[in-house]
Amino acid sequence: MTIPAAVGSDPVELPLGDFHPASGGVIRDARLRYRIFGDAALGHANGWILVFHALTGNADIDGWWGSVLGPGRALDTSRHAIVAANLLGSCYGSSGPAELSDGSFPVLTTADLALAHVPLIQALGIQHIALATGGSLGGMVALQWGRLTPVPVDRLVIFAAPARTSAQAIGWNGAQRMAIEADAAWENGAYPAGAGPQAGLAAARAIAMITYRSVTEFEQRFGRRQTRNPGQFDVDHYLRRHGQKLVERFDARSYVSLMQAMDSHDVGDLSAAGRQTAWRVREVVGVGIDSDILYYPREIRDWVAGYAAAGVTARYEEIRSDYGHDAFLIEFDQVERLLGDGRTDRE
Repeated sequence: MTIPAAVGSDPVELPLGDFHPASGGVIRDARLRYRIFGDAALGHANGWILVFHALTGNADIDGWWGSVLGPGRALDTSRHAIVAANLLGSCYGSSGPAELSDGSFPVLTTADLALAHVPLIQALGIQHIALATGGSLGGMVALQWGRLTPVPVDRLVIFAAPARTSAQAIGWNGAQRMAIEADAAWENGAYPAGAGPQAGLAAARAIAMITYRSVTEFEQRFGRRQTRNPGQFDVDHYLRRHGQKLVERFDARSYVSLMQAMDSHDVGDLSAAGRQTAWRVREVVGVGIDSDILYYPREIRDWVAGYAAAGVTARYEEIRSDYGHDAFLIEFDQVERLLGDGRTDRE
């Protein structure tokens, strides 16, 4: 099936048919909701840019990477077309567990999330990708895309994502699931639309926010101050506010589903994964964040070295920031340079 490429930013839904995850089960009549920024004709002429979003992100990259999107920016709409889809399992229009009230949505892997984009690439008639990129969960999916892409990719830029999820990162996610499961409204995921474990999801998000930022930022930004509410530390107020904000826009079932995909993330043997990537991708850039306590910089360095040893043109770069893991969503100047030419400024 070929469908016309949408010009502009209105969401479009692509039917995938029945999708069969690697772990078993099936998503009946699956669909992928996506957006295109820029003129599809430019994408066909100069190459497309493919962007994968993070855990609670979405295809609205103008909302979270807007500073690097547009004419003359790293995601250059005057030269390329940019496409982003809501990941399977999320709750922003693509097929996800929020549509089922019985908790029967199958377990997904990051490879599944990447493979779900293959029909989109085919439907849009994309034959060449100039840049594929993403951060955190989006970086994991992008790393899998390097192994699985059906079309050549010039550059693959991976922000703050390991080749396999560490026990510590799985532990952080496990603590978040415990918070959700401790809420009586969780009901093993079998709750009706509009209901669910709001307190549990808010607590899970608070735990996550601790891993997304750094000790340095928390000390500088909050310290032991109590300026918001008497008797409440500012950092406590901050975490509760972010928990409530997520409750207002996200579904706990999708949160658990995508965390499971992150936990199982593993590209396998680095030599084999590197060889698979080498003949599909011209250049790979792995980007660590010096203050990241969720996916430590050494984890990115390790897979970059493994890929390079396998024959991939790969190198490591680093964002320097006090913001921790979330720096790829905050340090726009550094992200711009990395997406644009693949290098951070060197002193």
